[in-house]
Amino acid sequence: MQQQLREQQQQLHQQERGLLEADIAFLKSQINPHFLFNSLNFLYAQVYPLSESTAKSVLLLSDIMRYALNEGGEQGKVMLDKEIQHLRNYVGLNQLRFGNTLQVKFEVQGSTQFLLILPLVLITFVENCFKHGELFDAAHPVVVQVRVQENQLTFFTSNRKHGGPIEHSTGIGLENTRRRLAAIYPGRHQLTIHDTPDSYATHLTLTL
Repeated sequence: MQQQLREQQQQLHQQERGLLEADIAFLKSQINPHFLFNSLNFLYAQVYPLSESTAKSVLLLSDIMRYALNEGGEQGKVMLDKEIQHLRNYVGLNQLRFGNTLQVKFEVQGSTQFLLILPLVLITFVENCFKHGELFDAAHPVVVQVRVQENQLTFFTSNRKHGGPIEHSTGIGLENTRRRLAAIYPGRHQLTIHDTPDSYATHLTLTL
């Protein structure tokens, strides 16, 4: 009975993983990458003589889209270095949008080389910081921390909540991330979220 239960649980995890991979493949199929990147290259060539910062924004957007559409190598995973660079590109693009006035503290500690991670599993937490956080308070900057010790990843984000109108959130992005973590890293991750009236923080530990 125990053996049968373990086999059923393993089959369930495989089915969930297959569904997640199918969802991602379907989303990617809705976008023609050649048209997209040709258009971005055209925009870059057009705006570069007029505004170097705008041209840089187009390049960052191109890198972000290329990563989102094309990454997922061995066993559906990517190099951790690339995942972190994707986060940096996202932060950099938003800095350009606001004239480099955003207060963001981005830290990476430890060696990130030669480690694989599920692609796009960290970006949701950073996106939530920019969507709901106070971005201009130097005393309370948005914090994004990556710490690596051997094959153990610790990822932390925190932000003060902005004082304006509260933007409605469906929670789909976070729920999808939970599902992906559960399917690919069963028993190898822990996600903790601290949500208060004034602040929001996430803490993810992951065995790569």
